[in-house]
Amino acid sequence: MGQALVVGASSEIGAAVVRALTAAAHDCLGWGRDARRLPARSRVVDLREPAEVDAALAELPDRLSVVVYAAGLFDWAPADTGDPAVWDELLAVNLAAAMRVTRGVLPALLAAAPSSLVLLGSAAAHTAFAGNPAYVASKHGLAGFARSVFLDVRDRDVAVTLLSPGLVAAGAGLQAPGVEPARLLQPADVADAVRWVVGTPAHVCPVEVQLQSQRTA
Repeated sequence: MGQALVVGASSEIGAAVVRALTAAAHDCLGWGRDARRLPARSRVVDLREPAEVDAALAELPDRLSVVVYAAGLFDWAPADTGDPAVWDELLAVNLAAAMRVTRGVLPALLAAAPSSLVLLGSAAAHTAFAGNPAYVASKHGLAGFARSVFLDVRDRDVAVTLLSPGLVAAGAGLQAPGVEPARLLQPADVADAVRWVVGTPAHVCPVEVQLQSQRTA
């Protein structure tokens, strides 16, 4: 199937994506911040540091069939009490690094075309929620970026997908007030959606995919 890169591979969702793509015969590389939770064939990369991102990009293969950007930070804080320093970090990971990585991997995706770039969005990429304005802004920005990148490379056979799950039973999703974890999406559900997206025929691009749990969480 070719080589795949999963950014954010030390998160529960990212690790599930690595497992799903590996099961689909992709040769997976992973980037993440937590060395203890990274799968095999991975590299520690702090996405908040552009120099680290550039160094990791320089060591990637010349051809990549799949890139999944699954890294992200969350902040539960309303606009009047949020910490701007935390917001800076969140925007660096959720948006700026996603843009930097996309620019860095596109030559390899173009060389391997037909290929696929999946940017992990959120329900917050499509609507606004109280209590997390910086996160909403970052995911709205990612949505606009994904739409534009698709237009730039669609005629060169790189599929670009914004995959937006609702609350997931992992990380910040478990901190949402009043949720029932058993009713949330599971990391494996997101990973299965990634595997479906990258497995669609070359003449098809699922440009935007939204996932929600069937029942109210």
